[in-house]
Amino acid sequence: MTTATLDYTYDYAFASRVDDERIQLATCGGRLASGQFFHGSLRHPRVIGDLLRVLATVVRTHFFQPGPPDLDPVVTSSPAMLRFEGFSGCSSAYARVDLDERAFRAAEQTFGTTNVDFNDPMRRELGRLREGEQVELSVGREAVELRRGEQTVRERKVKLPIRWIKAFGEVQVYQSQLVRALETPAGELRRFLHTLPRSSRQMTYVVQTGRTIRLSGRPARGAVPIHGAERLRVLQPLLPHAERLVVWLEPDSGASAWQILTPAGSLLLLVSPELYRGFSGEGQLLEKLAVGDWQAALPSVQALLDWQTTLDPAEIAARTGHRVAQVEAALAVLGARGLAGFDASAGFYFHRQLPFDLDKVEQLQPRLRNARKLLEAGGVRVVEQPGDDAWDVEVQGTGVAHFVRLRPDGDRCTCPWFSKHQGARGPCKHVLAARMFVENAGEGS
Repeated sequence: MTTATLDYTYDYAFASRVDDERIQLATCGGRLASGQFFHGSLRHPRVIGDLLRVLATVVRTHFFQPGPPDLDPVVTSSPAMLRFEGFSGCSSAYARVDLDERAFRAAEQTFGTTNVDFNDPMRRELGRLREGEQVELSVGREAVELRRGEQTVRERKVKLPIRWIKAFGEVQVYQSQLVRALETPAGELRRFLHTLPRSSRQMTYVVQTGRTIRLSGRPARGAVPIHGAERLRVLQPLLPHAERLVVWLEPDSGASAWQILTPAGSLLLLVSPELYRGFSGEGQLLEKLAVGDWQAALPSVQALLDWQTTLDPAEIAARTGHRVAQVEAALAVLGARGLAGFDASAGFYFHRQLPFDLDKVEQLQPRLRNARKLLEAGGVRVVEQPGDDAWDVEVQGTGVAHFVRLRPDGDRCTCPWFSKHQGARGPCKHVLAARMFVENAGEGS
């Protein structure tokens, strides 16, 4: 089976390294003319080193099936925050490190997003940092200027998997729907991580009694489901620095986020509902892309993006004159295009620009393309409208008619794909076509 890819060339001015008590992270495609958008002295070198080392481990790991190391993390800088984010090679885990003002002394930071070269020597040196050392972090140091000058540039052409690009949009939808499930102190986190299996292909549940959390083979009220609990073992290097653990749950799908808070910042690990399910194939974003009146709000919302650490939909709605729901849908679409990420702990989107052109992200969604083809073929009609927000729709498939029930509490379809997944991996193409028909063609006409 051939994996869809895009060609992309990483241009690095030098190899990332730690020398002379300075961390230098080589970058690709910095947005500023100088190429440098962050420089600061670390308050907690060992903590920050371990946070970045865990994130690099996630990015270079295939949790489900073995595979080659994938892509380098993305770093976003704003005056209030430095964020690193990336996916595991199988796209079943997403990690983000947030470093705020507690992490640095005398930091000079402005706006920018780029890829960061996390090579093997760099990761080893991050593990050797110690508290009390004078360590400086520089991101994007002269990277753009070196590309234009006479300095030698390291070029590494890679194939960007489409799943990786799509996953960036999907995780924003998941994170916007997370609810806080449980919280436990560092001591209990240490005990829990040491009880995790090294390999498990069964669904287990994390239950809490008082401050104690443990794995159980049976669901219970308030339990957090997790398939492939061994994915959480990557968090173990953070145990010496952890202050507490906060666990978030997306109730409908069962995806969960595990956030470790430290004196220098936090690391959030979002794991897919099942070990073999990468976020790129989930389809949670499809309905937002297919329907809704985000198109009207999108230009004005995008015009307000200015590297904000928090994007408040109510505030943006007041400034633009659009409804809050329109703004939220527009932010979700901007998230799919790499222009916004979601911070569950803050409850807001933040502005960042992935260093890839994602304006055509809708074209990467085959179900959405196929739904539009069904509409163009004229094979969609409303059979009945039993309520104000309910429709029964017939959608002509390949040699067979499928019947779609659109309801506020969940849509259903008679096709085999829906029967298999029951909506857990987003809507099928027939549900999407029915939703678009009702939305755009007159609601029952």
